[in-house]
Amino acid sequence: MATVTIKHITKAFGDNVVLKEFNETFHDGEFITLLGPSGCGKTTMLRIIAGFEKPTSGELYIDDQLASGGKTFVPPEKRSVGMVFQSYAVWPHMNVYDNVAYPLTIKKTPKAEIKKQVERVLEIVHLSQYAERFPNQLSGGQQQRVALARALVAAPKLLLLDEPLSNLDAKLRESMRFEIKEIQKELGITVVYVTHDQTEAMAMSDRIFLINRGVVQQCDTPENIYNQPANQFVADFLGKVEFFKGVAKNGKITFPALGGQHIKYDGPKTGAVEVAIRPENISFTSVKKGDLTGVLEAQYYLGDVDDCRVRVGDSVVRVIAPGAAFKKLKDGQEVGLTVDDYLVFDDDGMLEKLLEIQT
Repeated sequence: MATVTIKHITKAFGDNVVLKEFNETFHDGEFITLLGPSGCGKTTMLRIIAGFEKPTSGELYIDDQLASGGKTFVPPEKRSVGMVFQSYAVWPHMNVYDNVAYPLTIKKTPKAEIKKQVERVLEIVHLSQYAERFPNQLSGGQQQRVALARALVAAPKLLLLDEPLSNLDAKLRESMRFEIKEIQKELGITVVYVTHDQTEAMAMSDRIFLINRGVVQQCDTPENIYNQPANQFVADFLGKVEFFKGVAKNGKITFPALGGQHIKYDGPKTGAVEVAIRPENISFTSVKKGDLTGVLEAQYYLGDVDDCRVRVGDSVVRVIAPGAAFKKLKDGQEVGLTVDDYLVFDDDGMLEKLLEIQT
């Protein structure tokens, strides 16, 4: 398998800098996800690792070999890398067996070895029974598994996947996430996976690199990056969250937009703050016991959850309750809200200006 070492890589297309000082090591056997919005630079980083792009500056090592940097450039076919693209890119005139065998065929691998390797990898991706079928006889998920098998058949050191599930429907995407993760565990292969889907990243990754405008905002495990985001962009990108401006003082945070109501706070910040509250961290309680009180305006039944909107002061607070709670409270009813967890960030200064205007 492979370790990927990225040293101060920057990539620019003319005046447009799409990656800035990417500096990290992907360890042998890790499942790494490059996550971020469209245009953030994640696919560019993947293409640099694959050898489809050259960095403007910096160095890339695969194991101890310099693959890109300075005057050195190892072409893609000599990097021992398998790649799966967003489009399945399977040959329509070849059956499953021949599609998967193609990388070995062009290397002129002996037929007996090709047969052995293809049969092994088809078994891994659960396609052995479809070896003689053509792509137009397969579902989208099966075609994507053909592409995955073709990437794995030559036993690459490194597997790169560029949004491979985005063309699949929701249920198939979910099942394929776990299939890819199980294959990675079975083979012990190093994977670098590109997606803009935070659910995919959370479900599959050992570590997530969240990128915005070419800069890594945070690198961490899914649990840490969700529960301990480095900044407001990270908190906002991963999961559902709402931000409320407040003032931290005397052991509490007061929210002008929530009718001057407050929550307890014993943290280090004082003055203007921005509080991030995830709706699953708010629960209904009696009016007397609530950290906040408001009026239930709407409920949306989603099966597993009851997605609610509560009017608190001049703002609406989102609450995600268990699905079984649907309609146990009535629209228009006064309710109490317990805030079980929240994150506090420094404010951008806009609240202080608002308070100055009000006084």
